[in-house]
This record gives sequence, structure tokens and C-alpha cells, in this order.
Amino acid sequence: MFPTSLLGALYLVGLLSSVAAGKGVIELTDENFDAETSTGVWMVKVHAPWCQACRQIAPLWEAFAKDPDTQQDGINVAEIDGTQQRALMTRLGVKAFPTLYLLREGRTYTYSLQGPKSVAAFREFAVSGFRKATPLPFYQAPNSAVGRVIGRVVGLPDVGMRFYRRLKDDHGLSDTAIVLGFLAIPVAVGGVLICALDAMYVRRAREEFGPVHEHQE
Repeated sequence: MFPTSLLGALYLVGLLSSVAAGKGVIELTDENFDAETSTGVWMVKVHAPWCQACRQIAPLWEAFAKDPDTQQDGINVAEIDGTQQRALMTRLGVKAFPTLYLLREGRTYTYSLQGPKSVAAFREFAVSGFRKATPLPFYQAPNSAVGRVIGRVVGLPDVGMRFYRRLKDDHGLSDTAIVLGFLAIPVAVGGVLICALDAMYVRRAREEFGPVHEHQE
């Protein structure tokens, strides 16, 4: 029989290994990006399924995500499918695949793929190497206060599309009913505004000129 201490050590090693291997690359989308990246340090890879260079770096990125030192340093490793997440592509201003970003403390840094490509190099950049790099302007950084506001504006079409699909798929409304409903909203809002403005100006006129009397011959 194995000594109790040895069994305990083996159990601890297995537990730590399972924890380290359990956290992989996080998938970021237009919907969850702001909520996920609101706190913490994030290394993000933007890729495309057809990109050969992206396929080559994929195993390394997975190893980076599962590396115990990466988790100990509190680095979240994520990826974005640039062919699907159009709003994020606009916010990040991606021009090529793959592109690596570091998001931390409201700033965004680009990792140069001309430099070393290794787990140690990625981790070093996320922890301290970023200080030698120039961050994106605040209005281009998707994790800055301005960037998050821009993200909400850019994401409005997607919000409208999700609302449309919910009305159509979940509630069974026809396209005609949905279009008429959307058209009725600005008409109703406009009618309320006209009534409110009319009432306000009529009241002001009465206060300034007094009640209106009919002219009699």
C-alpha cells in the first residue's frame, strides 16, 4: 500500500493539474466583450478561420492560456473571431490577421508579431513589457470609457437584429407586423412631442396675453 503522505501528494498534484488545464482560451463576442473585459488583464487574439498564420499560432495561444504562470499572474487569455464579430472589428480597427492586443487599466496595447512568439514572451509583455509600447489613443481603445460608449453605438444594429429575431422566432410575428411596429414607434413619439409642445406654447401664450376673447362686431 502507498503511504498516506504519498497519496495526498499525488492527489494535490492531480488537483492542481486539473485546475491549470481547466482554464483555456476565452471566446469574446460583440455581446460579452464589455462585461468580460471590464476588469482584469486581458491578452486578446483576433483571428480568422481561413488564416494560415492564425492556425499556426493557435496551439501556442492555447498553451499560453493554460500555463500555470499565466494564471498566477492573473492574465486572461481570449480570442475573437474577426469574421463573426463585426462590431469588435470596427472598435479595434483590425487591419490584419492575426492581431494581438493587451487590455489593462483602461488602455489597449498592440503586441508586435515581429517580436518573439512564445508563452514566456506573451506573459512578459502582459506583466511589464507593455510599458515600452505606445498604447492606442483613448478614443480607439475599446476598453476605455470613450471606447465603451462608442461600442454601444456601433453595436446598435446588432441589438436591433437580435430584437427582430426574438420577435420573429420567439413571438411568431410576421415581418410586416414587425416593420409596422417599428414604424409606429417614431410616429407615436412624434405625436406625443407635438402635443406636449402645443400644450406648452398655448399655456405660455395664455400667461403672456391672457385669455383669448372672440371679436364681436
